[in-house]
Amino acid sequence: MSKIREFVFNLPLFDTHEHQAGYGQEWNKKDFTDFIGGYGWTDIAVSKGLDHDKETEFFECWQYVRTTGYGQAANFATKKLFDLDFSKENSEKITEAIKSFVKNKSSEEIYAELYKIANINTAILDCAGPNMPEADYFTQKLHPGFFKKVLRYGSNILNVSDVSTLKKFEKRFNKSFKTLCDLDSFLDEFTETAYKTGNLVGLKIAVAYARNLTFEDVCFEDANAVFDDILNEKKVDAKPLSDYLIHNIFKRAEKLNLPVQIHTGFLARCWQDVRGTNPAQLIPVFQKYKNVKFDVFHAGWPFSEILGSIGKSFPNVWLDMCWAWAMNPVQMERILDEWLSCVPCSKIFAFGADTWSPFSALGYAEQARNGIANVLEKKMRSNEYDLETAKFVAERIMNKNAEEFFNISKK
Repeated sequence: MSKIREFVFNLPLFDTHEHQAGYGQEWNKKDFTDFIGGYGWTDIAVSKGLDHDKETEFFECWQYVRTTGYGQAANFATKKLFDLDFSKENSEKITEAIKSFVKNKSSEEIYAELYKIANINTAILDCAGPNMPEADYFTQKLHPGFFKKVLRYGSNILNVSDVSTLKKFEKRFNKSFKTLCDLDSFLDEFTETAYKTGNLVGLKIAVAYARNLTFEDVCFEDANAVFDDILNEKKVDAKPLSDYLIHNIFKRAEKLNLPVQIHTGFLARCWQDVRGTNPAQLIPVFQKYKNVKFDVFHAGWPFSEILGSIGKSFPNVWLDMCWAWAMNPVQMERILDEWLSCVPCSKIFAFGADTWSPFSALGYAEQARNGIANVLEKKMRSNEYDLETAKFVAERIMNKNAEEFFNISKK
């Protein structure tokens, strides 16, 4: 093992993006498929030309999927944790090993041990999904203390286009929104309340699953007209209202000095359309909100080169490789190599597991470390880096950049 590889595999990781399900899981029901996480099932479906939600024989498809990034990550995890290859022959052994691992342990102990093995010392948590979290989310003790939280404004309200969706939102929060001002005030107050808990470290936007990333600067009057039409049960083009609400998120971030995480690039599940997820669409936002720090997700893949050029030009944009190693590990090595040659190494976050299974997170961490080590070894072989430089870069992209970005100090 080279000195830089040994250094990378022993360096703590900052995990910039997680959806971990937390302590309330049924640990005794876990099996070998927990190492796949949710994303691998899409590869399994695609391998046989199936829809994502159709059942199929797992190992009938695994032979085609084991070579993808998701497949490789599962193997990294089972080798690390149990010294077993992820295979049909070992599936029962892996399931039994999981049951033995969790037996007589509390949820807190399971999480602590898995993240200690993964050597992840901080994780940024987004557990909202399409709905905004409820009010007590930021004070709940359902995750380890090293998990810090972002507020994700759910796509159901940011893309509201009918009165039934609005009524569901009202019911969820026991509020009545008779005007757009009412909704604005609620979102302002909710954000302020979350901020005052001391557990909020950023805001999150993931509307790319429902619309493009072109956020026009819409005035209140135009947005209010759409809102009134929704209340009157008229058919509407909801984009002006969505744009208005999203710009208000950027304004809250600026007021509270909080960073904003934005999903760009690849989308989970089958039948998705990435044409609207190009981070270049966000350039007017980056130009307008110069005092807001933006954490741009998933390496923008497949628009990673464009994102690199944005990171080189915009002081308020950071490039985040969360989830991207599992999407396409070979291309991410090339992208990290290129980014490090064009973007200051202070502007790159090298890892985010982006999964709800701590077993998957372990595999994704190993996979990212392997890719990072490969890139740094390559730069040392070409005499672009000496060992001291490679170690400096590793510390920045694997930990220190994110600590500074989210203002999380380590004692």
